[in-house]
Amino acid sequence: MRMNLLSDLQASILVRLPLTVYCQVINMRNRIRGKAHRISPFEGNHILKAYDATDEIFLCRRRLHNRYRHGIRARIDKLAKEYHLDHVPTKPGGLFIDCGANIGELGLWALARGMDYVAFEPEPLEARCIDLNVYGGEPKATRKALWKSNSSIEFFSKPESEDSSIIEMDGAQSQMIIEAVRLDTEIALNGRTGPVIFKVEGEGAEPEILEGATGVLPSIDFVTVDCGFERGREKSPTFVESNALLADAGFRLQEFEFGRVTALYHNANR
Repeated sequence: MRMNLLSDLQASILVRLPLTVYCQVINMRNRIRGKAHRISPFEGNHILKAYDATDEIFLCRRRLHNRYRHGIRARIDKLAKEYHLDHVPTKPGGLFIDCGANIGELGLWALARGMDYVAFEPEPLEARCIDLNVYGGEPKATRKALWKSNSSIEFFSKPESEDSSIIEMDGAQSQMIIEAVRLDTEIALNGRTGPVIFKVEGEGAEPEILEGATGVLPSIDFVTVDCGFERGREKSPTFVESNALLADAGFRLQEFEFGRVTALYHNANR
């Protein structure tokens, strides 16, 4: 208990340091502990760059830098495996649609495989990181939420713990009105020579997001869904509802993981 309290106190002090000083402290600690990554300030006091011997990535939540302690590529491969993407055949000309893209880590996975990448991320700082990580700094991340209708909707922001959602939860840091769109009115999927993959992470809003994609689901080859215990104050899972929607659209469950509760579906008609 004492060690946990000490660790929490150290973390609370560190996050309040100016970004330049914070990076110096973390880099010294990483060097001593033999961690692969280092960090440096990039934009103001909000964006920082993590880098190792071969790769770099931009992030906006200080505490998340430690995800790259074994290397940036190792973290991205781990995330891809959590979504079962190691079971998906890829080739140039495909498309990766990333709902709840966060900072675009899976965009780097897609680009490395010659795929196009479309990211949906309503959190402003995370969307800026996507632009830096995937689009060369150009503002191409779609700063909208996917939903079952095209509308303005209340968004509950909780980015420090990566729990922001349209579904109200406990502990939201702020609330805002954002633009929400159906995927099938936002994107066209004609003429693809490679597979189309749709990753869905809506912090509990997965059924509504899938409902808003019904018009394009026939043109999607694979859907990978985070359907764990994240919906609302009750922290309900969304597997049953998501599975029913995808089964009705002709998808079949291919892989399932019980820890994070992620599921990969293949379109049986493609």
